[in-house]
Amino acid sequence: MWPRISIIWLNYNSGRIIELVLKSLEAVASLDYPSDRYELIVVDNGSTDGSFEAVRDYLEKKGGLRKKVVRLEKNLGFTGGNNIGFRARDRDSEYVVLLNNDAIPFQDSLKAMVEHMEQFNYAALQGVILKYGAKNIIDTAGDFHDEFFNSIPVGQGKPYPWIIRKPFYITYADGSYSIYRVDAVRRCVGERLFIDESFAYGDDNYLGLMFWNCGYRIVTIPVATAEHYRSGTFGKIHGIQWYLSVRNEIALNVVANSRFKSLVNLYALKGFITPTVAKGGLWSLHLQAVRDGLRYGRKLRRKIGPIDIYKAPLVDLSVGEALSLLLMPRRVYAKTMEGKLGRIIEKYQAPSS
Repeated sequence: MWPRISIIWLNYNSGRIIELVLKSLEAVASLDYPSDRYELIVVDNGSTDGSFEAVRDYLEKKGGLRKKVVRLEKNLGFTGGNNIGFRARDRDSEYVVLLNNDAIPFQDSLKAMVEHMEQFNYAALQGVILKYGAKNIIDTAGDFHDEFFNSIPVGQGKPYPWIIRKPFYITYADGSYSIYRVDAVRRCVGERLFIDESFAYGDDNYLGLMFWNCGYRIVTIPVATAEHYRSGTFGKIHGIQWYLSVRNEIALNVVANSRFKSLVNLYALKGFITPTVAKGGLWSLHLQAVRDGLRYGRKLRRKIGPIDIYKAPLVDLSVGEALSLLLMPRRVYAKTMEGKLGRIIEKYQAPSS
């Protein structure tokens, strides 16, 4: 018998992409998985643009779908909203699935992910997620961290399947569409998926590292599972998004044990002179994020303890690469990493059966 699944689907002011949002819900209802074995948990993060009402009205007309709808009074972010969804799950659910409201799961995707999770005792898993509206272009096939806590998305912008032909271990699964073992979450994190205070940008990577530190593994399988319109809800990086990204990266450096800990803080300060900061006038916000990140990291270390990043699949840097990274623009570094991904994937290959 197929295991029970709870799909957590978060909404926040998605009116400008409401057609895509309703497509996502329709795709959930059309999944090739026994309808009595999965439920949809919609968590609305205090939307004020009418999107909640559109989602609610759609679901009220949709028969045959097991569903729960939770409306929050205020925006608790990606972390808080998903934590609410996790606590609202069916207590018999063996897995929870995170699905962004701007992601369209393929009909056979849930079965493919569950079958692999049933075969191996992984904490989390994802497939290959394609860019929405593009013809077989990869959005993400999972993420690696390097020792500076840069996230390195696998295959982004490459034609599917690229070099992704076998399962491989990753640092963390992308929260746009991924599956998690409930027992692993409860053992490693507790009755939540994420650290509430992270809010967003620096959430699924923390979770991934906590799983690896707890003795579990995370994998990508070579199966296309969804299309994703990235940043459909948040939009382009600016303001609060930039702040959270910098703050959470600094906090992770405090908690974790990178060999280049002192250089990572310098690297974060380097962001002060990036074009994004200059064009957006984000200088004071960037400095505030660095200061708050140091404070938040100390609080986090007391709360969850230290994290050993070397228990997870990682992109190792030579001393020379680490020093050059302080001078190298991130886009140049990203290109450099592309050339290494084939070897990295080969290094971290996982069993296929």
